Amino acid sequence: MPFEYRNADHSYWLDDRRLETVTEILERSGIADYRFSNEDAMLRGTYVHRATEMIDRGTLDWAALDPVLVPYCEAYQRFVEDKRPVILMSEKPMYHPQYLFAGTPDRVMEMDGDIILPDLKSGAPNRATVIQTSTYRELVEVSEGIKCRKCFSLHLKDTGKYQLSAPVSLMDAKRYFNIFLAALTVERYKKEAA
Repeated sequence: MPFEYRNADHSYWLDDRRLETVTEILERSGIADYRFSNEDAMLRGTYVHRATEMIDRGTLDWAALDPVLVPYCEAYQRFVEDKRPVILMSEKPMYHPQYLFAGTPDRVMEMDGDIILPDLKSGAPNRATVIQTSTYRELVEVSEGIKCRKCFSLHLKDTGKYQLSAPVSLMDAKRYFNIFLAALTVERYKKEAA
């Protein structure tokens, strides 16, 4: 079955079936609350992700960068200079073949001798991030065969600084993934019962 990510509407497809995303499940289940996210913040986040990919590749034209994005990119550049991660994977759409959900983990890196999965955030911290990153960790392992030992959020601030959340341990990541699966099951049940 061919898997396809459609950039135009940010949708994931397996043949003719649209797959639910990690973010959609977290939001619909009430675990994540994005009601207060505005269009500008979401667009800024998209551009920050693209610009940080260019930093990773060494192709970002700093002079052409929108001034609004500069501090977030400076924060990511500081993280790269401080931690010296080796990028193993960046912004790769994937799906879970057993549970049939999809998502795009931000990065998989090797850092300090560990394989890690950071989720880049340019907005306010969200309590659902530990479940999101733990679910992406599982997705990467099942889809790509890469075992991430730690996952965390990398908060890029508008001050040009960054903050790493406490890493989620492997044991906690398994527990958080089970919470995601429970939410997925409940949301699918509600959809079928409607």
